[in-house]
Amino acid sequence: MTDMHDALSFHTLLPRMLGTRLLADETDPSSDIAVPVTVPELLIAPAVTYTQLHACSSLVRRMYAWRGYCLPPSRLQAADPNHVTIGAWLAGELVATASASRDSATGLLADGLYKDELTRLRGPSRVVCEVTRLAVDLDCHDPELLQALFKATYQYVRAVFGGTELVIEVNPRHAGYYRRTMGFQQIGSLRTCPRVDAPAVLLHRTLDNFHY
Repeated sequence: MTDMHDALSFHTLLPRMLGTRLLADETDPSSDIAVPVTVPELLIAPAVTYTQLHACSSLVRRMYAWRGYCLPPSRLQAADPNHVTIGAWLAGELVATASASRDSATGLLADGLYKDELTRLRGPSRVVCEVTRLAVDLDCHDPELLQALFKATYQYVRAVFGGTELVIEVNPRHAGYYRRTMGFQQIGSLRTCPRVDAPAVLLHRTLDNFHY
């Protein structure tokens, strides 16, 4: 089977797959691919232009600085088939972003702290992906926005990356929220992440059913 990333360009995926709006209940329940609905205020889609990628990077940098985190250099490039940056635009303004990476020969960022845990997840029938560089504008901390962003990320990871497993490193203060609302389970103990100089735990969920 050819890689879906080779068959479908970002521009094809934008309107067909990730034109996800906040009213997620209006998507087709029989399909993993979101159907755009007629709510123009919120658009969630991959960042594909330099301006879009720069806006996402700036939002991450601003929110990390506000929380007192160090910001590691971004390795995400629009042309890299193993990485994607997804943005949420409200009335044309970027309000949230997240990046997703597919496991490759270079590994995942989480390997730095949780290599043993990731090794146990890897297997011939598994494709491990991770979410990084998550940021939400201070004026838009709506739980529905974050859930819509994650749902779009799940859809992209499954449809384009062929992902079966998803991991994310989070501050332990937020781990309970991810477990309750997004189906994650903690698989890595409390450690200090040197990339942001902050405590972290590793969370994991399978992608066979992303409803929450």
